[in-house]
Amino acid sequence: MPHHSRPSLPIILLAATLAGSAVLLAHALGRPLWLGILALPPLGLAWWQMRLWSELRLRRAVMEATPYRAAIYAPDQRLIWHNARPGQVWADTLARLPPRPMLEQVLKAALWHLPAREREAEICRRMSLHESADGEPAELCDAEGNWVRQCERRLPSGEVASFVTDISHVRRSELAVAESEARLRLLLEMAPVGIWQLDAQGRTVFANRHLIRLFGGEMPKALANSGLALMSAESEGPFGFSACTESEAVLDLPSRAQLRLLVAASPWTPSEDGKPGCVLSLLDMTPLKAAQERIEHLAEHDPLTGLSNRASFHAGLNALVADPRGGLLLLIDLDHFKSANDRYGHGVGDALLVEAAHRLRGVVRPSDIVSRLGGDEFAILAFGADPQTALVLAGRVRDCLRPRLIIEGADLSVTASIGIACAPEHGDDGEALLRAADLALYEAKAQGRNTVIPFRPSLRERSEQRAELREAFAEALEAGELELHLQPQQDTERQVMIGAEALIRWNSRRLGRWISPAELIPAASEAGLLQELDRFVLRRAVEIIAGWGERPDAPRVLGINISITTLHELAFAQEVAEVLAAAGVAPHRLEIEIPEDLAIRDLPGVARTLAALREVGVPLSLDDFGGGHSGLPHVVRLPVQRLKLDRSIVAGLPDDPKSYAVLRATMALARGMGIEVIGEGVETQSQAFALRRAGCNIIQGYLIAKPMPADELVPPLVEFQAEPLRASA
Repeated sequence: MPHHSRPSLPIILLAATLAGSAVLLAHALGRPLWLGILALPPLGLAWWQMRLWSELRLRRAVMEATPYRAAIYAPDQRLIWHNARPGQVWADTLARLPPRPMLEQVLKAALWHLPAREREAEICRRMSLHESADGEPAELCDAEGNWVRQCERRLPSGEVASFVTDISHVRRSELAVAESEARLRLLLEMAPVGIWQLDAQGRTVFANRHLIRLFGGEMPKALANSGLALMSAESEGPFGFSACTESEAVLDLPSRAQLRLLVAASPWTPSEDGKPGCVLSLLDMTPLKAAQERIEHLAEHDPLTGLSNRASFHAGLNALVADPRGGLLLLIDLDHFKSANDRYGHGVGDALLVEAAHRLRGVVRPSDIVSRLGGDEFAILAFGADPQTALVLAGRVRDCLRPRLIIEGADLSVTASIGIACAPEHGDDGEALLRAADLALYEAKAQGRNTVIPFRPSLRERSEQRAELREAFAEALEAGELELHLQPQQDTERQVMIGAEALIRWNSRRLGRWISPAELIPAASEAGLLQELDRFVLRRAVEIIAGWGERPDAPRVLGINISITTLHELAFAQEVAEVLAAAGVAPHRLEIEIPEDLAIRDLPGVARTLAALREVGVPLSLDDFGGGHSGLPHVVRLPVQRLKLDRSIVAGLPDDPKSYAVLRATMALARGMGIEVIGEGVETQSQAFALRRAGCNIIQGYLIAKPMPADELVPPLVEFQAEPLRASA
């Protein structure tokens, strides 16, 4: 404000002071007021003026030193006085205005920072406050962002006095508190637990979003009708909830599934009357509880079929042998499951197991336990069942599995081998009873599968013999007790030996006898030494061929039998190539024979190895062909060069029409595919003649020679006697 506008206030104050002095003087003299006025100069006007100016300076100093911003506006809204000091933003703003500016000019200069529309609205609001000037405070924000509290009051003479106080620090504190409250509320709203504040009567004071979601999107009005209930006995805490530890509760609402909650309670005094309420924290434990129950279920049940697993089975087995009523144990092994699994895939295999489990559950009592022990092996524990019902229960099991089922287009039939043991007759503890049932199951599978065998003591004796045989076989490999005997194959048309088959023989020093292949092969398999046996046969056969060299009286090819277990190893073909190369033997001199039933069942698993062997140059022979395990079209899928007729077909010649029909069909197929056929197991001249008449000129069997050591092999000389040809069957 320009300084020439300031004397207006002192002049007013001076006039007021003089008038007051005149009144006081007249009163003191007891004379009229006009005499008091006339008496002022002669009675010390100079003293009153000095006193007046001193008081005015003091008041002015006080007004300019005060931290408040003060101003006086004339009745026509002109600014007539203010206490702004040089250097203040307020003073700089007023300095840019003309002398005695109007209120509207002052407001426009002070609110320049606002957008035009907001500035006009704020000017109108402040002028309205100025008009009322009723002393009510109003909070305003200036150009610097500072908050002030303004109070305007109209003076008796019509002027308006304006007082402004800086309250920025107060507002900053309020804003900080508000921001803190907002953050706290946001934290409460975003918390992954439901937070529920209740008053002393259990009515809702506050509920965050998560709690509202727990209650289906609607805020509960009170605890009493919310559907929240403790799972355990109520404690002495607020509303029955423990104030020290978490409590488990359930939330039952008509519109949704039951929730399992973990609730923590904290006492709370929300009102001035001191009556306690509480704050509940609700954590949804439903997914965790479901996962825990799933884990507990998986700990005792098979995840695929839902049956009891091996651990639960053993617990039930121990309970069965401890039951004074006794009971039955049935071990069930699905026949040829691996073949179906390999042929149609694991999806079909799993579906087959699930269906088998469903059928087994349907034929037992609720008190019985059905378990899956692994793979395709199941078990039934029948508590309190007597031995007389064992075969009846086994029959129900076989009957329930028998109906064919179609899975993903595959038409499957299910049969099972079943071993039975009774408690306590066959074992007074779990391990003994399980061992008895396992021996019975082994015997059932050995007898051709789809068979039920109850345990008998002789099975244990045979098991001990097999165990001794396994131990002796392991020693035999290291001691060199195994040897190959050769059985020649003769061309009956040219009367020459064209090949031979190597057959394993074992004279056990430990057992003191010759062990037949029927005993030797299972012993090697049970001992886990079948692949070692195959490698011994391979190396010994190659040594024999290498020893023959190019002798004209030696067989042109030597055949060996290799198990399907070894043929599953793709590296076996490379091993064969290395053994042949090391011995200097041509690959076509070694022939590998594979059993027909195993080859067909495991074709997906051995196909790559068979193809690799053919790349090496080793010929392949399909053994036991036509024995009923597969049809003729399967030959197309195998890269074989020779077929060896099953002994059952040769044994039926020449009189069995069915055997002769299979022979003719086989020969027709072989001629069309360029495959050579060998008649195996030939023991009579009539069998040899029947084979020759059908076009099969190569035979093998006792008619030619029995298997013999390699150094005794000589070409057989067998003269065929003339025999009249018989009409074809």
